[in-house]
Amino acid sequence: MNKLSEFCRTAAVVCTVFLFVCIPVTAEEISSARAQVQRETIVADAKKYIGSPYVDGAIGPDTFDCSGFIYFIARDAVSVQLPRTAKAIYSFVKVIPDSKLEPGDLVFFKTTESGTVSHVGLYIGKRQFIHAASDGPNNGVIASSLNEAYWKAHYAGAGKFLEPGDPAYSFADDTEDGAAGAGIPVKSAPEKKSAWEISSAEYGTAGGTSFFDSLVCNFSLSLDWSLFTTNQFVPNYRGLNTQADVTVTKWPLNPGAGVMMRWNYGTRSFQIPLVLTLSFTDFMRIYAGPVITIGSCSLPATDTEIRASFFPGIAGVSFSLPSFTQGDVKVRIIQDISYTVFNNTDGAALSFIESATAGLVFSTGVRVTFPLSMFTK
Repeated sequence: MNKLSEFCRTAAVVCTVFLFVCIPVTAEEISSARAQVQRETIVADAKKYIGSPYVDGAIGPDTFDCSGFIYFIARDAVSVQLPRTAKAIYSFVKVIPDSKLEPGDLVFFKTTESGTVSHVGLYIGKRQFIHAASDGPNNGVIASSLNEAYWKAHYAGAGKFLEPGDPAYSFADDTEDGAAGAGIPVKSAPEKKSAWEISSAEYGTAGGTSFFDSLVCNFSLSLDWSLFTTNQFVPNYRGLNTQADVTVTKWPLNPGAGVMMRWNYGTRSFQIPLVLTLSFTDFMRIYAGPVITIGSCSLPATDTEIRASFFPGIAGVSFSLPSFTQGDVKVRIIQDISYTVFNNTDGAALSFIESATAGLVFSTGVRVTFPLSMFTK
């Protein structure tokens, strides 16, 4: 009971901090129906600017460059603040395979000798996209096809910055005035929904295995540290840890499971936490689980012997920065805050200061993320 009460007391502090940060973010989680409205809105808004001139460095409302156009309509139509350049936008979005493209997603191109992403457009369905072109027979804000030889040769990939839409909606081929590819969104009868529409909006692929396609692998390596010992406030080295897990990205809340291996230099022990994870956004997740400890433990910076708890074991929250993306692989900087339970050798709870000294750890490192489906391509 002492162990459980000590864990609950410390976990309450961690959860309070977590909820303070997390609630504003999770409040922004939107239903697929509202996401569909956003997608319809941004596509409709983009079409209004077809014919606007191209001007390098311009972000509207009358002239645009390619990333300036996407930057402008995302902010103007759906109040989403994207980075300013095509390369930065590509690092910001969630990279997706073409099979998951929905109107309202972004398509990227490598059009310069540098070989990096340098052009971006808004996908509007049926292999068409709206973008601000700088040269060619048509320039300014125009609609083009991914099947055109030039764009097909320079295509770099697709990305998602809006939530998946409602599969009960589809996008029509033509506008009322017959402009090809403009794609006015219309509500389709449920019995007329195509397999592509249903599967793409639900994270699947046409005729494919949607659940497998939603599995994402994460590998991380981090440096552990803390801010104090029992007798002084000073940053100190706490060890190294690595983590491998698999996450299901099929739903708004993404569950996962994994294993950590941690050399806990502070307590002079090797620990193997077995964790369940839950991702609220692409940049935040929580995790918890039991901990297998190998070796005896001592209170950091002392010779006082303590004992690690198997369960309750560890609880933590992980934050990450926007990713550096290469194809389907994302690399990002992460910052974790975790608490691991330790007790006195007789099973009694440690004091609050001793408990925080032994169990409260910050981890700074790198996480690599990639979909399992990349191995079946």
